[in-house]
Amino acid sequence: MKQKTFPSTPDTTTPEGPILEHGLDMIFREGVRGFTVESLAKDLAMSKKTIYKFFPTKEILIQTIFQYITTVIAKKFQKIHKLEINPLDKFDTAINEIVKTLNRVSIAKISELKVRYPQVWREIEAFRLARRDDFLTIFKEAQRQGYVRDEIDLELTSLIFMQIINDVFQPEFFIQHQIGLKETLLAYKNIFLRGIITEKGLKHIEDKI
Repeated sequence: MKQKTFPSTPDTTTPEGPILEHGLDMIFREGVRGFTVESLAKDLAMSKKTIYKFFPTKEILIQTIFQYITTVIAKKFQKIHKLEINPLDKFDTAINEIVKTLNRVSIAKISELKVRYPQVWREIEAFRLARRDDFLTIFKEAQRQGYVRDEIDLELTSLIFMQIINDVFQPEFFIQHQIGLKETLLAYKNIFLRGIITEKGLKHIEDKI
């Protein structure tokens, strides 16, 4: 399955790097509604003209900011794959990285993004679905080592895993049920993982509790 690719992480030593990094912090703190090019320029001691030189419109700037953070997350997944640890621990580390990012922003601010910039939201959803291959790699490694049941179809399993996240983990779901992103994702992780692991895998998980 061919997945959408994303740009490489910008060099923070270039003018674009600080703009994207600080812009992301501002959006996480204030939401897209409260985010303005004027306030960003003031914080960076930079003229609006300089920012618009790289990002002609606010929408393009916001789109690039979220492409930046998704690329950072993708690179973290690449590092996780290279870790010499139990594949179940890789799975846990990957989920924790997602939780760490989600904890930086409120549900209300995520909802603002979805409503005001639907194209950016669609790109985020495409990125989430693309992580299917990352989890498939982890599941395959776990199966080879006897932590995931042999009869499990891992292609289908990884597809279902990410599709549920994309369909359920929408801002309106959390607002309607008044539940948090972190606890929901961790609960989903535990329920899902316990449905595919072997006794050996279960022992590894319970030994860490």
